[in-house]
Amino acid sequence: MFTTFRKLHFSGNPQIVLLLRLILVMVLMLSTRLLLYFLHPALFPGITTSKLLYYAFVGLRYDMVAVLYANILYISLLVLPFRYRRKRTFSIVSDTIFYISNIILLVPNLADSAYYPFSLKRMTIDIFRYISTGDDTANMMPQFIRDYWYVFLFWMLAITLLVIIAKRIRISSRYVMQKQLHYYLSQTLSMVVFLAFFVLGARGGIQLKPVGILSASQYAPSQETAVVLNSAFTLMRSSGQQGIVKLDFYKDTDEMTRIFDVRKNYTASDSLGNLLPMQKKNIFIIILESFSAEHIGALTHQKGNPNSDFTPFLDSLAEKSLVYEGFANGKRSIEGIPAILASLPTWMPEEFITSQYASNKFNSLANLLKTEGYNTSFFHGGKNGTMGFDAFCSSAGFDSYYGKNEYPNPADFDGSWGISDEPYLQYIASTLNQIKQPFIGAVFTLSSHHPYKVPEKYKNKFRKGKLEIQETIMYTDYALKKFFEKASTMPWFQNTIFVITADHTSEALQSYYQNRVGQYAIPIFFYVPQNGASGHQDEIAQQTDIMPTLLDMLHFPKPFVAFGGSLLRNNEPRFNLSFLNGNYQLIQDGYAWQTDHSISDAFYNFKSDSLLINNLYPAQQNVAKERDKLLKSVLQQYNNRMIENKLSEY
Repeated sequence: MFTTFRKLHFSGNPQIVLLLRLILVMVLMLSTRLLLYFLHPALFPGITTSKLLYYAFVGLRYDMVAVLYANILYISLLVLPFRYRRKRTFSIVSDTIFYISNIILLVPNLADSAYYPFSLKRMTIDIFRYISTGDDTANMMPQFIRDYWYVFLFWMLAITLLVIIAKRIRISSRYVMQKQLHYYLSQTLSMVVFLAFFVLGARGGIQLKPVGILSASQYAPSQETAVVLNSAFTLMRSSGQQGIVKLDFYKDTDEMTRIFDVRKNYTASDSLGNLLPMQKKNIFIIILESFSAEHIGALTHQKGNPNSDFTPFLDSLAEKSLVYEGFANGKRSIEGIPAILASLPTWMPEEFITSQYASNKFNSLANLLKTEGYNTSFFHGGKNGTMGFDAFCSSAGFDSYYGKNEYPNPADFDGSWGISDEPYLQYIASTLNQIKQPFIGAVFTLSSHHPYKVPEKYKNKFRKGKLEIQETIMYTDYALKKFFEKASTMPWFQNTIFVITADHTSEALQSYYQNRVGQYAIPIFFYVPQNGASGHQDEIAQQTDIMPTLLDMLHFPKPFVAFGGSLLRNNEPRFNLSFLNGNYQLIQDGYAWQTDHSISDAFYNFKSDSLLINNLYPAQQNVAKERDKLLKSVLQQYNNRMIENKLSEY
């Protein structure tokens, strides 16, 4: 059979060869695009067989755009009406260009088949800024290849099919050259026709504007557009992306700020109207890598359930803390750190840290509290320079950055990202004891990050869950227990407010935590050892609420700007806002409002419809539009202040 296949071939004129080879690439693009769904069907619970076939078909439009752009040089060579196209040298050069172009073209789809569960979006151009910030990606590449070997295998299979089949589609060596005049007339006409189709295909159709990433929302809800789009297309369309634009939803700024005001002033007064002095308590923020609410029994109401509870210590701490239904503002660490420490989310196509606005002046816990005599420190056991955290912390006003370089014992290096959580947290407790009070410190842990390494001495100590991360969740929870045991003996402990939260979520197992709402669910605890309030609060909280809440707790005496609100004040709206694939999601009062203010609108009651299947928007447009007023108020202040460099201007 293989011998018979090897004998099969097609020889024809250049245009037919070109067309057949492009069809071959289209088939491979379709296959690698749908691979995302077949590897992760649980992330798309609403997709039926008929819907999948529909998405496969409408997605060809985007596949075609990517294929045509990737092959523009090869297409030019084969349609230009020159006689050299029958020569062997031309075949070698053009074939090489064809193979290289399309081998590279297939990479983004295949890479996303592994990466998508973490980002929940098709790859965009910001990925290159993300991976080029620090050298972690290059260092970890061998580990990624080992863990996601099947992606590399699919790529090799696709390359093999591409080469074997394309080699059998060749320009005929018996191609009879016509008389010169007739040849150039016919070939020029053929070129014009082909180029006309190229322009049409590269635009994605005859509509006024070329298709963009958002146009996929015409065919699928935002949580399913990844099956319609391909990653090469989203990379191409997001390249050269411009900054955000000024918004004018509200001409009346008083109306806008009545709905939500980013200007905060939390000075407190006693019953006689006298200003209360600032409480100069220490603050220590623990940012846990990839700690989804799903893994925490106290948040899933399954405390003690071995299949759902991997945090016995955090569960016990929750009983002594103010616990909120927390939501992240983004899906990456590089988005979470500014949101937590500076109430500065990423509600735009690129992360603030790598954006053109990164040099803007902004408020942060560090630079605000430093004016009140606080010492400021940030701890991360990863390699210095990781994702630009050290540079961000410097611009945020942190005086001291403690990274892997500053850690005294290299033997605690985990071999991948940095220092394992248990020894590093012990080191932090001792270091804080040497810092003059009052202080604000923050740590970003790392052990619960791929490749999920537990120190050798703790092998088999912690329960393994159905997800690989869950063993390291238990390890980090144990490391937190040891940290608090040590910290509780320190003189600064009783005068400290602790915040426990996460940078973003991890891969999910349960259906709710796989949807667009649950994929943002994280812990947000406030633990105050000395006379602190406790209890599980019904209100939701987002990462951007942490800074204003802490400043309110301290009775901070100066005005500032924040894109969240104090959780202690009932007059500030409770909501969570995130941005993904050009689509905003506003969570409030048990509802999720998803819109791009252009094509796609969806409104879900995620309390009663946890899989987000029943879109209420057609029947409840008025209710959705009420939430849209809040969304537009927040976005107008965010965009305009970002553009005008007024992130700290009261």
